[in-house]
Amino acid sequence: MQIFLQFVGTGLVLVSLADIFLTVLHPRSESNLLSMLVARIVWGLFRAVAQGLPKQRDRILSYGGATIIVTLTGAWILMLLIGFALIVWPGLGTAIQMTPGETPTDFVTALYYSGFSLTTLGTGDLIPTTATYRFLMVLKSFLGFSIFTLVLSYVLAVYGALNSRNTFALSLHHRTADSADPAELLRRLATGNDLSTLNQNITDIAEKLISLVELNNSYPLLLYFRYRQPYYALARIIYLVIDAATLTKSALDQDYYSPIINSSGIAEIWHGGQHLLDGLNNAIPVRDKLSSQAPSESFWREHYYHAL
Repeated sequence: MQIFLQFVGTGLVLVSLADIFLTVLHPRSESNLLSMLVARIVWGLFRAVAQGLPKQRDRILSYGGATIIVTLTGAWILMLLIGFALIVWPGLGTAIQMTPGETPTDFVTALYYSGFSLTTLGTGDLIPTTATYRFLMVLKSFLGFSIFTLVLSYVLAVYGALNSRNTFALSLHHRTADSADPAELLRRLATGNDLSTLNQNITDIAEKLISLVELNNSYPLLLYFRYRQPYYALARIIYLVIDAATLTKSALDQDYYSPIINSSGIAEIWHGGQHLLDGLNNAIPVRDKLSSQAPSESFWREHYYHAL
């Protein structure tokens, strides 16, 4: 039984450490064990609550991203705490002694002992008496210090990436004169029909968009940060850049604007927007019942001619 408990505890510790490594030190959207699963579960709970309170929907969902970060951090720490507690539990009363008095051998004491060393506070009134458990105490303290540092760095990186996304979204919003109209965006980018200025503006947007694509690849939890203001929405960013690229390729004069239509900037905007769309759809898939609310072909035809 003792060996089985230690085996389970070791498994919990290894899974937690592996997920921290993949999420923090090897941050890619496809590289994780638990983080995206935790994110989907928490986001699903927020969506369920928001559907029950439609008037508070935007406000409720705006707390989803931050809650996912807190929940994921708590899950890592809890798995490490329980895992190490299961490992040291059989040693209570023999390899681990309380000073002074009789050593309790219950699981709560094992949690207490593991929590002390994992948070680098020491060992409290429980002292390891064998070389193996002394080494384990040092290992827990080292891992605890390292993990808290890594998690703090990760949280700062996520919010730094979120600030970059919000800045880009706000820039696009104001470039459309707060209209969220891709045609208005393209018209202002092409003011004066100066090809060099238009190319520079498109290149600037393309660079920021590709940076955003890579930020979402590195920190996929960004996809679950949603604000009440619609101009911060990732879906709006995707809509503006893809539709602006579509209008560039289909609505502008094919001869005069050929250098722009065939430019690398337009290719980056088009494919970068598609890349973001795929990532958003994979993280938060649209439910089948919403497909009936999709705009009809006539809607998009009218939308195109209005833009043209």
